[in-house]
Amino acid sequence: MAELVPEDREFNHIVGGMEIVLHARSWPAAQRALDLINGCRQLVNGNPDMFGAVHPIAHNDEEPEWMDDAERASLPELLMSQSWLPTACAIAAKGSRRCRWAYAIAKYKFSLELYSVHHMDMQPSYHIYHRVSAHPDDHVLFSHAILSAFGAIEDLGLNVPAGPGRPSRIGGAWNPTVLADLQARLRGHGIDPAEELLWTVRGPVRRIERSRPLPPGTSPSWAGGPVRDRKVALVDAIAYGDYLRDWAAAHVVNPLTRSLSPYDVVNVQHVARFLLLASLGFRVWLPRRP
Repeated sequence: MAELVPEDREFNHIVGGMEIVLHARSWPAAQRALDLINGCRQLVNGNPDMFGAVHPIAHNDEEPEWMDDAERASLPELLMSQSWLPTACAIAAKGSRRCRWAYAIAKYKFSLELYSVHHMDMQPSYHIYHRVSAHPDDHVLFSHAILSAFGAIEDLGLNVPAGPGRPSRIGGAWNPTVLADLQARLRGHGIDPAEELLWTVRGPVRRIERSRPLPPGTSPSWAGGPVRDRKVALVDAIAYGDYLRDWAAAHVVNPLTRSLSPYDVVNVQHVARFLLLASLGFRVWLPRRP
């Protein structure tokens, strides 16, 4: 259980003077709850932590036992204050009800820790262009960030329901049976399949797009020139994320892997965040419907 109580330490910069206290039967249980809350904090925020990944440690006067007394005594001084922490606790409480939800949140958090871009660096008015990297290390990083983010979508059961003998596409278009299955799954999560998501596209056409054209969509007001952003149907965003995972990020390195860019990572993470928050009943934290 997480409880919001008055702050009992002398930190005059704490807004509202409140802190979150965890009550658990054991240290492992407290740490699991804290990890889940931390993942939900990043889910609400949707951005990487500014100074590196945050890994809070549950503690009391005697635990964790693997720390020495001096290290344990210093833990209460490690403070984080963010306005959305109570909301993160509420999402964590919902996410803890199903094992798959908890793992999906952990995979989303792990993806952000591997690689992510702050939303301000994606603003087209800043003219920041994240080019395709020439370094294999970056391609591996992008690949595994995509794999983890799409893994969160799979844990929700909202990946493309295709397989051997049941292709997702026929003649370049949706297989009607597969599309109807995915739409039904989305409705089962309380999500309208007609929702649209922003798909960020910048710079010249890459090998990935030539291999499989981007899904059709409408151009937002800021699109133009090298900014080729578009709003695409939710089902198409899931399908393109599935394509990036299968053909560029997973398995043996190929020319598509070397064409991956930060935008591919951001787009798949965006789809995962949307589906997680909507499935957990926190649609209010997502962009408003048109």
